[in-house]
Amino acid sequence: MAKEKAKNKDKDQKAPGLFAQFSEGVKFLRENNPKAVPIAILSGVAVAVFFVLIGAILTGMNFLPFVIWIVLAIVAGYLSALLILSRQANSTVFTRYANEPGRTSLAVGTLTRRRYKGAQQPVAVNPKSMDMVFRVVGPAGVVLMAEGSKNGATALLEDERRKVQRVAQGVTVHTYYCSDNGDGVPLKRLQKDVSKLKKTLRKDEIFAVQNRLAALDSRGGMPIPKGIDPNKMRPSRKIR
Repeated sequence: MAKEKAKNKDKDQKAPGLFAQFSEGVKFLRENNPKAVPIAILSGVAVAVFFVLIGAILTGMNFLPFVIWIVLAIVAGYLSALLILSRQANSTVFTRYANEPGRTSLAVGTLTRRRYKGAQQPVAVNPKSMDMVFRVVGPAGVVLMAEGSKNGATALLEDERRKVQRVAQGVTVHTYYCSDNGDGVPLKRLQKDVSKLKKTLRKDEIFAVQNRLAALDSRGGMPIPKGIDPNKMRPSRKIR
């Protein structure tokens, strides 16, 4: 009985599958950006029709070659629709949670599914003001991203930067203040800006720095506030 409960618990804790994520993403878009799904479908159909027309011209409507072009058209249309849907989902998520506490975790989640290492929990928090700092380690070095009040978040960010430099001397540390009110980097642009940073670390060095910083994480972080679940709204790993 206990084993069955443990198995059921493990199943409940597992991340949703690809199709479940896609279904949740479509549902989210319908609620928050109703135009996104029709636009993606129309774009996919347009791409498919374009490929069919090209195939008809190049093959002269010969049966077998034309069938191959039709298959290519279907695949191209589907991938185009999926790409647009994924980008719309990303944009909508960032807009939807732009003013929610813990919003920077969305950017962290996107970065750590690519070349960066880190956790979606803040590494430094001011419980009173809800200022918090998130950290990732990657090709550009250590990246610290803060949110909250301008003065409080900046002070917390600077304090965290000094701590990181003491542990990982010589490693480049980048700092960002995430804000959509004009005082900092908007949430929807944060991940793109970090991805454009100049590479300074190799893969083995990234792991080494991450291990050095592991001691800092023993302080524990604040859980992401309810309402933000990056696991449900994450973009496709195939889309860069």
